[in-house]
Amino acid sequence: MNALLICNVGGRDVLHPALPKNGHSERQWAQTALERYPELCGTFSLPIISKALHYLATRRVVIDHVILIASDQPPPPVGNAKFWSSDTIYSAQIIAHLLCDGLTPYPRLDGQQITIWTIQTEDGQGCDPSDYDLTLRFLERRLAELRRVYPHHTAFFEVTGGTPAMTTGLLIAGTEIFGSQTEILSVHPNQELPIALNTGKRLLATPLRASLRSHAASYAYAAAARTFLEHEAIITDRLEPTAARLIAPLLAYAHHRFNFDFASARSALQRVRNAGPWRAELDSLLAQVNQPVRQFLLAEVVRGAAARYQIGLYADFLTQVVRFEENLLRYLCLQQGAWFCNRQRQLDPDGTYLAREWLSQQTFTLSRDRDPNRDLIADRSVMRELLGNLLGRAQPGQHNLLTAIDRLGELVKRRNELTHHLEGVQKAGLARAFAGPQASPSAADQIVPHLEQLYEQVCHQPLPPSPYQHINRLLDRLLQATQT
Repeated sequence: MNALLICNVGGRDVLHPALPKNGHSERQWAQTALERYPELCGTFSLPIISKALHYLATRRVVIDHVILIASDQPPPPVGNAKFWSSDTIYSAQIIAHLLCDGLTPYPRLDGQQITIWTIQTEDGQGCDPSDYDLTLRFLERRLAELRRVYPHHTAFFEVTGGTPAMTTGLLIAGTEIFGSQTEILSVHPNQELPIALNTGKRLLATPLRASLRSHAASYAYAAAARTFLEHEAIITDRLEPTAARLIAPLLAYAHHRFNFDFASARSALQRVRNAGPWRAELDSLLAQVNQPVRQFLLAEVVRGAAARYQIGLYADFLTQVVRFEENLLRYLCLQQGAWFCNRQRQLDPDGTYLAREWLSQQTFTLSRDRDPNRDLIADRSVMRELLGNLLGRAQPGQHNLLTAIDRLGELVKRRNELTHHLEGVQKAGLARAFAGPQASPSAADQIVPHLEQLYEQVCHQPLPPSPYQHINRLLDRLLQATQT
């Protein structure tokens, strides 16, 4: 890992056993110590920064640049004498010398890899490091410049030294500018190593998890999966490990199922080995797409149409209406004993043709059945006419069902017309196609309930609940399953 180390320098950062600070200001003490550096260099103590350097050295982090943030205010009478005497500019210079000479827990650094920043106003005037506003604005300017130079580096911020304003400013500006590449190191006097606060990940995790939930709520599972892939380390920070591992396969399952790719949906969950307390829910989702029957597939089309209508994907919604109507007609034909076959003339319930052998056994002739030697293409109009003959004779009470199916006819025509022009699809157009030329746009809201009623009337069972609401609730629980 290539990294930057940015450290606040305060009055406790540089000590020496032979040179006590009693009665001396930080500026005076450090200036004296710097003058005696050749004599004292081997015995300086860095009680705060040395722990950060040791932490990085043991983890083999490659530091490409060190930034030491110090104060250097105007001397009196321009500046405040008390504040000026507490400045840490000379303390930072001692630390820079020790880094260059390899006298810290981290291997020797070149002088060009070390920079001292002194807190300044926009016009370059040294300012009070206890001023929260000035300090924050200074750090925002300089860290933004640093990020442009090192856009891909991890930035370690050692925030313990310096004033409270310096600590706060470095936390806020550092996390804001370096984002997920931020690592905050806090040094406690009783701990051998600093504590890594991971504030960058923590602050970004919440909006990224919210983004995942938002994508899922709008059925944009592919976008959710991409977001998770790009920011997995942040989103899964502090999540229970098993929950973190299940997010990607759950999103893949949802994406494939939403696109009626049940084989890929099965594969996404079959690869999951350890699902912990979520095993039963995943097994249930897997079972739903394992060898789905025709009634299940019809329900999936209705739920898919409802989801697309909900988020305003009206062109896609029309496609699902056409799929539902045609496959509902096919289902009714199969219930009446019709034979379908494929291009190889093999019997196939999903085949493109009505089998000639079966047609020749019927007591009626369909209007488009003009060649007694060939199978008949089974498009929606052919199946509708076929059902008019089969149901009209065997079950006169089914006339109302066929009439209800016919209400979708104008929507089907509207969908077919879309292939011949480049116009869009509006809710008002759906309403007029379904409820008549004078219908208000709100009439389109009755299309999905109409599909649901048709499903229940034909399949003789209630429409199953939407799988996507269950998937989204499970995703939400996974994102809330934090480590204990």
